[in-house]
Amino acid sequence: MIGAMSTGEGAQSRVPIVGLGAGTHAKSVVEAIRSSGHFEVAAIVDDDPAKAGAELFGVRVVSPEGLEQLRANGVTHAFVGVGGIGDSSGRRGIFERLVTAGFELPAIIHASAIVSPWATLRRGVQVFAAAVVNADAEIGAGAIVNTGAIVEHDCRVGAHAHVAPGACLAGLASVGESAHVGIGAVVIEGVRIGPGALVGAGAVVIRDVPEGARVAGVPARPLG
Repeated sequence: MIGAMSTGEGAQSRVPIVGLGAGTHAKSVVEAIRSSGHFEVAAIVDDDPAKAGAELFGVRVVSPEGLEQLRANGVTHAFVGVGGIGDSSGRRGIFERLVTAGFELPAIIHASAIVSPWATLRRGVQVFAAAVVNADAEIGAGAIVNTGAIVEHDCRVGAHAHVAPGACLAGLASVGESAHVGIGAVVIEGVRIGPGALVGAGAVVIRDVPEGARVAGVPARPLG
């Protein structure tokens, strides 16, 4: 029988939450959740039968049937435990699966991140350690602002997009839905990254990137 909450110091005062997807990305999410102290991870559900019964940072990994059982036991909050580079379809699918199952997907914010009170974070957003989201920025549902990334004032990051570790979006930049801005990349002021586009690691983007395009280099140029 799967209980509503794992045990541990202070667990009874925290809201139980379940993850879906026990990949390496889930480690960062669990760490961020524990840093904030608002939630207690009850379990992580994974579709891979080989992972059932394992643990991730002391959290039980259970089979897909566990998701319905946890919901029946009163667990109402969930998170996406899958990351992905350049392809957000898996993450989006898990997000939609959790929403359909009736879970609430809160924004997960690491305690060391700096998020302006005037920023807007939609449901399921994940903001990791030492990241910055500044005033009047808007982060779409299911998007990731990864470790040490900077999203400056008035930026727009679309649903399920990924701003990778150390990437920097200057003021008024925008990243379209499901786009990926690679590790250490820089997007200058006002530049638009189209939906589904991919910006390579370390790139410096000085002009708009069309939908679905792949760019890399300094300055960034189309690949292929």
